[in-house]
Amino acid sequence: MLYEIINPSDRYTIEAKSLDVAFVACVFLGNGQYAFDPLEDGGEEIPFFMLGNSAEWWCKKHLQNTLEGVFTSVTGNPEKCVELADCFDSCIIGNVHDRATFQLGIKLIDDPQKRELWRRQWQDDRRSSMNDIGSRAYAMAKQLRAGQVKQEAIPRQVFSK
Repeated sequence: MLYEIINPSDRYTIEAKSLDVAFVACVFLGNGQYAFDPLEDGGEEIPFFMLGNSAEWWCKKHLQNTLEGVFTSVTGNPEKCVELADCFDSCIIGNVHDRATFQLGIKLIDDPQKRELWRRQWQDDRRSSMNDIGSRAYAMAKQLRAGQVKQEAIPRQVFSK
């Protein structure tokens, strides 16, 4: 499922194969400050959790598990952990059309180091905010692939009247 990351800075898209992985990615990336809006039919929105209540939302929508249970079932399962890392790696700045252009370009690059340079340059050229969601997502993917499950420090958003 393709989602737009709803956040107060740049537009990003991200892919997740399952709702539990999308939910964990949303919470890890934004710590309640972001939402995921599905860009495909049949997708379920993951709301903001700035005031907490993520446990209540998950349990109300998906009675099979507790909040701790869903995090454990995703981060403690090797297959789901790879799925979560793939989700973080899919985070791209821009809209759906930008995403298609990025993916077209990256498919033409065989060298992994050059692919990484392309991705970093793509992100840096399009990012207008100090809030670098893409780099945080890629760092989380790298940690997961190294066997570490750790949430990065999330910049706090400032809301005023």
